[in-house]
Amino acid sequence: MNFRDGGAPPLRPDPARERIALAAVYLIGTRGYAETSVEAICEQARTRRSHFERCFASKEDCFLCLHDEVGAVLCERVRSACDGPASWHDRLWAAGWAALRFFQEDPARSRFLMVEINGVGAGAQSRRDRILQRLADILDGGRGELEKSDKLSRCTAEILAGAIYGTVTGKIEAGAVERGDDFLPELVYMAVLPYLGSRAAEDELAVQTLR
Repeated sequence: MNFRDGGAPPLRPDPARERIALAAVYLIGTRGYAETSVEAICEQARTRRSHFERCFASKEDCFLCLHDEVGAVLCERVRSACDGPASWHDRLWAAGWAALRFFQEDPARSRFLMVEINGVGAGAQSRRDRILQRLADILDGGRGELEKSDKLSRCTAEILAGAIYGTVTGKIEAGAVERGDDFLPELVYMAVLPYLGSRAAEDELAVQTLR
């Protein structure tokens, strides 16, 4: 399995690297970054450490490379979902559904992407920022719903993106994905509130989403 969506396939597929990638995402997503060793990844992947070292410089490098790949899949899913709906409100729901389905497909992958990034080194911040900016791009469309679009700035969307990102991370960490909890209306409420006001936002909480 290659985590990347779209684009030309690699000229020389490396099955061992794919096994390492799947093993690392699974182990880190279930045990945690700190508790997962390179040796454990290699054992799970049924490959030698020498092959791991040909693919990655270290455990941190492995994590960050794979985080890029998993994050790219999530962002592409969300971007594709946003291509269809015409209204900003409908794009919010489409993006939310795409993200929620992605998280529910593989809880270990979700924890790898959203939770375990907090335990990694300095390179982690740029990965979080990349996802946050993609989310802010969607949220910033809410300014188009205002009578005066300059009433709020891009900064509003960036702050809101951080709040939503943190909420999603907390939900995943608390096991909401494994339980199948539907927290999407809460997220849409947060997204709508600054742009459409409290009454419109409260209406989102009453939505009974389809499973």
